[in-house]
Amino acid sequence: MATVAKEYNQAVQYAILASEHSGDDFALWLRYLRKWVNKSWHIFSEQDVTEIMGEERISPMHRTIFSEAITPGTPTNQCVIWLNEPADTSEILERIRSYAAN
Repeated sequence: MATVAKEYNQAVQYAILASEHSGDDFALWLRYLRKWVNKSWHIFSEQDVTEIMGEERISPMHRTIFSEAITPGTPTNQCVIWLNEPADTSEILERIRSYAAN
């Protein structure tokens, strides 16, 4: 008996592919998640979350990190939000200017 492939929306499909691509590189998984999570929201509906959490192609560790990343206030959520913050390069630029002036 043939199995029927489940069709997912783009957000869930991307999560599956990102999980597979990141493999054991959980820092890469966090960088993928930062595209979907910010200070005030994440793009996933309740159905998306349910599908991602039940998807066998997403490892248990990826599901755990995903769950924590979309839960406001968790350390993982804060880390993902921090990854979205622009870098403050003012100190570096000031040092470069001072070296160039010498």
